[in-house]
Amino acid sequence: MNRHKFAITTSLLVFLMFPAIFSSAAAQTARTEDIGIIDLYSSIDSADVTLHSGAQHTNITIDFELMLEGEVLRTERFEINEALPDTDITKVVVWDLKSPEDGFYITRMTLSVDGSVLDMGYHNFSYGSPALPRLFIKDIIPDSSGVSVIISPYRTVYGTQAVLTDVEYMLVNGDTVIYMTTDQRVDVVQATPLSEDWNVRLENNHPYSARVKIKVPSQRQRDTVIARSVDFTAEDDARITELYRDETGASATVLGLSQVPFTGEIVFTVSKDGETIEEIKEKSPILMSDDDETTEVIWDSRLPAGTYELSVKVIGNDGDVVDILETVIEAEESGYNASATATTAPETPGFNVCQVVFAVLALYLLRRNG
Repeated sequence: MNRHKFAITTSLLVFLMFPAIFSSAAAQTARTEDIGIIDLYSSIDSADVTLHSGAQHTNITIDFELMLEGEVLRTERFEINEALPDTDITKVVVWDLKSPEDGFYITRMTLSVDGSVLDMGYHNFSYGSPALPRLFIKDIIPDSSGVSVIISPYRTVYGTQAVLTDVEYMLVNGDTVIYMTTDQRVDVVQATPLSEDWNVRLENNHPYSARVKIKVPSQRQRDTVIARSVDFTAEDDARITELYRDETGASATVLGLSQVPFTGEIVFTVSKDGETIEEIKEKSPILMSDDDETTEVIWDSRLPAGTYELSVKVIGNDGDVVDILETVIEAEESGYNASATATTAPETPGFNVCQVVFAVLALYLLRRNG
């Protein structure tokens, strides 16, 4: 009897546990389907990986490994606290190999969630091979407003050949891409300059990196991809584009040239023969790239007739001068006369009013008597 009850109890526990086990397995299967590696690239200098999350996930780990002939040369781990639904996350690693050897390299990237491996990706490349890509990145210049790049095809004994390529621009903060955009189907026949603006707000005096990836599609073999990164420090910047001035005041239009919000000052200084007559400081409106605002000031008193020097300085967030415009003011003599504020009407020449009245009355009486 006891043995029979034990068998029933055991069967009941297994029955009750089965849905929980099945639910756990189903959840694990769902997680492997809604998060994974969608793009990866590596060279001897750096590597990047992009993962897509279809649902909300936490405790995500990405492991990078650079290997040569089975030997692990570099490892890097990135931990992501949270990935929101329907988002892409791109991480960048710099290998920093001092003296890389020629050979066939393998980069392995492993994606884990809560300690469980959900996806793996590999990228193979050779270093030191005489084979050259069809084009190369000739130059990259990033700054606080965007990045400029020159792409050029390689010249061979047969001349240069037009290449159709996709150009991807990345703004990297630390190891994370915070902005990305792509120019598709760029026709490169000769040295081709391209540029892209950052559409995100940057932090003043903060280090960033601009990363440019070029992808040449191929139907016969694997697409050719080359990448290059250049570091820069974000700084506020602005320029004076218009200036109006006279003996009563001045106005200056200032244009923002950086994705770092400009919150500095505009300083107007009037002087004559090297001696400062008046200085006015005005807080600048907040400016970012392509924003412009006009600041107006009025002198404490009208400048007497003469020639004056005017200096307009744009003072940055850190107190440094980011732009200056120097000119002169030709003050003219005022036509305004204070002593003539109260004037009297001039007397009417000839007869006054009383004389006119008597004359009219006399004519009337003479006609009546006649």
